[in-house]
Amino acid sequence: MDAKQIAAELVRSYNFLDMPIGVYVVSPDGYFIACNRPVREMLHLPLEGPISVSVVQFYAEPKQREILLAQVREAEERGTHIERQIIPLRIDDKKIFVEDYCKPLRDPASKQLVGYIGCLVDVTDEQRAAQRAVEAQHKMDVLTADIGKVWHASTSTFVMARQTFDGVIDAMEPNPFGDRKDVQPEEIDEVLVKQAARVANLLERFMQTTDAAQRLKALPEARWQVFENSIGLLRDIRDRVPIAELRLPTLRKTAYEINRLCRDARSHHLPRELTRDVQQAASELERLVILFDAVAARSAIIQMELPFATLREYITAEVRTQETRERLAIKPLIEESVKRLADFARSSNVEIQWRERDLYAEVEGNKRDLVRVFSNLLHNAIKYTWRRERTRASWVEIHTTVDAQNVCIQFENWGVPIAQEEIEQRLIFQLGYRGKWATDRGRLGTGIGLTDAEHVAHEHHGSILVESKPAAPALHPQEEAHYFQQPFLTRVTLCLPMVGNSQRGKR
Repeated sequence: MDAKQIAAELVRSYNFLDMPIGVYVVSPDGYFIACNRPVREMLHLPLEGPISVSVVQFYAEPKQREILLAQVREAEERGTHIERQIIPLRIDDKKIFVEDYCKPLRDPASKQLVGYIGCLVDVTDEQRAAQRAVEAQHKMDVLTADIGKVWHASTSTFVMARQTFDGVIDAMEPNPFGDRKDVQPEEIDEVLVKQAARVANLLERFMQTTDAAQRLKALPEARWQVFENSIGLLRDIRDRVPIAELRLPTLRKTAYEINRLCRDARSHHLPRELTRDVQQAASELERLVILFDAVAARSAIIQMELPFATLREYITAEVRTQETRERLAIKPLIEESVKRLADFARSSNVEIQWRERDLYAEVEGNKRDLVRVFSNLLHNAIKYTWRRERTRASWVEIHTTVDAQNVCIQFENWGVPIAQEEIEQRLIFQLGYRGKWATDRGRLGTGIGLTDAEHVAHEHHGSILVESKPAAPALHPQEEAHYFQQPFLTRVTLCLPMVGNSQRGKR
């Protein structure tokens, strides 16, 4: 079976040519075998008929195609597929950026490579926004003397944005999860799939109940085709849109189109009650998507509040009035950090388990800096934690120990790995560096937390140690492709010299 036959089978089975996101099939050398309308519009190709051009000719940097295919092969060897690869394209002398989700097509019998299938998503606006953000950061570095005022205003914007999304979430009631704002992706997916299936069933019933003559009096045939195409898409949304990040926008756009058709139709030619049921179900689907988008945006804001504040502190460190060092008990510093991260832990569905709460030790230092570092290390532990059990929330642990000279605070999590070479080469302590696996599941960050933590530790004559090892070493040995896909147990330990008569005991 060659790529054309496989593409034809995909079209028959999944009808992907009618999907609202760009989907394509190309031969091994890049020539188009099939693509849907969004791809044709994006690349300025003829909207109908065969296409005898190669996708390679649209690459702004031709070598990027070779790099992409190498990544595709590596991902296939690991049993995964690549996601969110940003590719610069040149369309009629205009540069755009797309995310390419690409995987090989192989003959089912011989396993020979016969082509590639993928999705193209135009992210030009987002990419340019990111470039503008980099330029803005450079300008802020130049304006360090006055940066505090700028960051203060931005912090206020974070607060307002968070309050706005809280309002959107409340306005979108009823929430299927009640007052919870710590909903997990798989829970959201289950609710949306169920509602999408309900809309699909109503659409199917509508099409079976009405005849073509009735429908044509209400709307042109081409618009009714949207109804028919939506039935299969909504009923098999997980299979049709396997990439979870694209599922919400696909459902939102589909629900919106159905609603628009219902509004535009001449209702006196259609069963009024059934039309109303379809419109209400589609509106409910659209409402749920908006609600869950707001929940995700709120979680992203909460996730970035502390890194953003840390960035502000780091940049303005040289122009701030330095606080006098004082004798500080460790326990209240940790308590303040736990309190700061309570919202983030709830939104991430992670419990903070603090061992040895009765330990007493004192250090000499800057309270503002130490609370910030403890908060950063706890924030990282929460952010990079995976769920362990379906029946309970994930958790991170804080351990505190003392010896003759030092008090050590350890933050432990179970989840995202840190490669040993990143630790040995001290890459994780470099300003702006984010680990190879740090962006797993869309996690956000600035790459400044550990840089700041090590700096503060040294300023207080202390040290910081990072360990990251497989939670179950026998599960996937290091030579296996799945080694970094298993959960790692990561411990970050900050040790500081004690002062005075600090000792173990209760206070």
